[in-house]
Amino acid sequence: MKDREELKHFGIATFVGSDYVSLNQIDKYEVSVIGVPDDMGATYRLGAQYAPRAVREHSMWKRIDGMECYDYDNRKIVKTNKLDICDLGDLNVRQGDQEATLQELIRVAAIMREKTFPVMIGGDHSITYGGYIGVKNGGKYNKLGLLQFDAHNDTEPDTEFLPRVCHSNQFTKLIKEGHLDGHNMVTIGLRGIVNRIWHDFSEEQGITVITSNEFNNQDSSKVLDFLKEKFADCDGVYVTFDMDSLEAAYSEGVGTPKYNGLKIMKVLDVIRGLKDINVVAFDEVELNPVQDASGITSFIAWEILYNFLAIGLNKGDE
Repeated sequence: MKDREELKHFGIATFVGSDYVSLNQIDKYEVSVIGVPDDMGATYRLGAQYAPRAVREHSMWKRIDGMECYDYDNRKIVKTNKLDICDLGDLNVRQGDQEATLQELIRVAAIMREKTFPVMIGGDHSITYGGYIGVKNGGKYNKLGLLQFDAHNDTEPDTEFLPRVCHSNQFTKLIKEGHLDGHNMVTIGLRGIVNRIWHDFSEEQGITVITSNEFNNQDSSKVLDFLKEKFADCDGVYVTFDMDSLEAAYSEGVGTPKYNGLKIMKVLDVIRGLKDINVVAFDEVELNPVQDASGITSFIAWEILYNFLAIGLNKGDE
């Protein structure tokens, strides 16, 4: 029952047990969360459409309510953000029609950004196409930066065998269509041997790449200092977190896993440190519960969102 607050695993599994509302009710909330159960843009192991529910189930165990905590990772007392959060449920995905789905996401994300801080839980990485355009429209940003955590460039050319926008070309589309300037984009986590075409496009468009090795071998503080300087002239920064960016121990449950990933504690350090950057939207993508036998990737997906919302989100009221 609703009054059994101590039993976090009871009741409707909304994000952190928040209010379930419709789009026209989000005005009084600081953060709005929506699931985007869409994997029509995936190329390999399908199942990302089930991710929003998995993340919500893990999120039921915590609240983001201004609690005073002790941070054993850094040996200090921290106070979490106190956030009024609402859950919009899931986007009305047009199954079999990726174009219509992305257009609906553009519409909804624009309203979310206009009224609240939007959090979008995918779904495959093609959803960032709709999320980014919608957020840019809703916030009326002239220069919206993009911070991508990912094992892959996602700057592939078109292919006749996939939707116009898929999870491997969404940034190609955003740049070529004029929504995003590659000079305002940073990608963290690339590794392995890839088609040179993907690398060349990224380089030609001015995208800054921090490889997995480069990230893992330097202090988190240096990464954060670089990001602050890089995005200093942007109106805001859109963060997209692909779960396959992480080291293999934590990214079993993704659509396109890859070896030699980002170390989780350094990732969490950076996620928490985003408080000093004007982040205006956050999406999390490519969690695949079908492939997540142990449930560890689903759990870490929630932890990343928790660390950002509880510590890394700058509410601007301090």
